[in-house]
Amino acid sequence: MGPLRILVTGFEPFGTHQYNPSQEVALGLEGHHHLSIAGSEMSINAEITSRVLTVDEHGAIQTANSLASGESWDAILHIGLCDSCIHPRVEQRAQQRLSMRIPDNSGRMLHEQHIDGRGDTGCWIDISTWKKQDFSCDFELSYDAGLFVCNETYYHTLHALQLHSALQLPPPCLFLHIPPTEHLSVASASQFALDCIATMVLPSPNPIVEVVAGLVTNKQGQVLLAQRSDDHTWEFPGGKCEPNENWADAMERELLEELNVKVEANRILGTWEHLRNGSMLRIHLIDCSISFGQPRADPSVHASLMWCDPLDHESMNWTGRDGAMMEYIAKYNSMPR
Repeated sequence: MGPLRILVTGFEPFGTHQYNPSQEVALGLEGHHHLSIAGSEMSINAEITSRVLTVDEHGAIQTANSLASGESWDAILHIGLCDSCIHPRVEQRAQQRLSMRIPDNSGRMLHEQHIDGRGDTGCWIDISTWKKQDFSCDFELSYDAGLFVCNETYYHTLHALQLHSALQLPPPCLFLHIPPTEHLSVASASQFALDCIATMVLPSPNPIVEVVAGLVTNKQGQVLLAQRSDDHTWEFPGGKCEPNENWADAMERELLEELNVKVEANRILGTWEHLRNGSMLRIHLIDCSISFGQPRADPSVHASLMWCDPLDHESMNWTGRDGAMMEYIAKYNSMPR
């Protein structure tokens, strides 16, 4: 097996900046690397290809267009400058809207406009489980990639990966915001970027079970929940992906089997990990829309169904990480707007 193929991108200078460290970090990482995580015996070889994106709509869609034309990577890391940050920020979520404080490099300056109608999306990596001691510097987990070209780039790439990958789950992709060099040197930012890539691609020490959970909402913004028949806890309906089954196909199959409804699996909103019986469950929350039928519980799986306001999540007795998933929905309003 050859080295993993990794795409790393940075951006050209923009606004009043004559220099963009993300460009230097990306270009400096090009080439062969032996990736490992601190405290782990696992390692892997990777070949990084670097690209510098323009700070405009063309740059924002460049990677998505490459994926649509047939390019493929084992992982993608976008890097951008956050001039107000002190520590690196690893972005969990890409919003479907833009609201620019300054013009981009083409002169475009949009205010409170949607990129398109597909809705917010998230990465399929549970960054909340990352252990800071495994990384070369402190970092922050962020759910707000801004409303400028960085967010736009992440949004287009995440959607393109979901659309054009035939794998069970698309290759991992993250957006990393790095602070100015007075807070973090290029060398330190480069090492942290390698730490992120290693954590993205190195295999888990536990067997992985891919699980899909459906976010189905009604016109009142309520979320459909199912109560398990065995322990009477509440969960998002769904289940395990079958071997080599695409996440969208698995979601549509599971809700047809469990709820007797046909749905369209629209996009991945985020991922939560849960260790159970020695296996790591990776639970992917999928935005779904019902195309036919009314939800009806299969009593062998679920005792009952209910529509729940996301703000009422604290009073529920939850299965696994489902409470954290509902908290995410309540806080970040990831439902279509």
